[in-house]
Amino acid sequence: MQRAVSVTAAVFVCVDLNGPERLILSSMFNAENSPITIHYRPYNRNTYITIKHNSEVCIRTPIKDEKRLRLILKERENWIRSKLKEIVNSVASNHVLGETIRFRGECLSVAQLPNLSQMVKKAKNTLHIEKYYCDFYKKEAILTLPSRVSHYARKMDLHPKEIRFKKMRRRWGSCSSAGVVTLNTMMMQLSYEHIDYIIVHELAHLRHMNHSKEFHSCVRSILKNEKELRAELKTIRIG
Repeated sequence: MQRAVSVTAAVFVCVDLNGPERLILSSMFNAENSPITIHYRPYNRNTYITIKHNSEVCIRTPIKDEKRLRLILKERENWIRSKLKEIVNSVASNHVLGETIRFRGECLSVAQLPNLSQMVKKAKNTLHIEKYYCDFYKKEAILTLPSRVSHYARKMDLHPKEIRFKKMRRRWGSCSSAGVVTLNTMMMQLSYEHIDYIIVHELAHLRHMNHSKEFHSCVRSILKNEKELRAELKTIRIG
């Protein structure tokens, strides 16, 4: 049942829609007209801040204390305002390919990524730019994902035979009966929270080659909010 509870002078609003609590803070960035949505996730160890393409500031955190949340926002205020400004500028330029890129859950200016920026400047057409984007994602995946796979493999006491990286059109990852885990390099567009879910999901297939209750229980033993993460991924287009 839907409920709405005012917490402090209409600064926080708690909305429960048969799912995780969401706290909406709307007083700190009114100049940018950007809502701040705080997803309360008690099983998270860390607080994650991402900026969506619609300029919504999305925070996933185990913290419920208003003062601590305000302090976190204040500490990251310059970074948040900077990202919001980038999005405003990218919208003004109609999101021209080669100017912005989705990376680790954020919309970044290509100029912030020197190596990619240099390649894009050499591009002769949009096909070249798209290829450079894909190459960039692959390099970043190979650089950053193996350590995350190893971390979760140890926690789950699982031992993949091999980890492969490639661009895929229809799935974020796969796991073969031979123990080979393949990860879609395009997942570098996602936040680390969603990346970790994909990794744990595919590793769990080493133990359960299906999507049974046992499989989901295995994933949930590592990521308590696996249902929500799974639902969110279904709304994100691959590529």
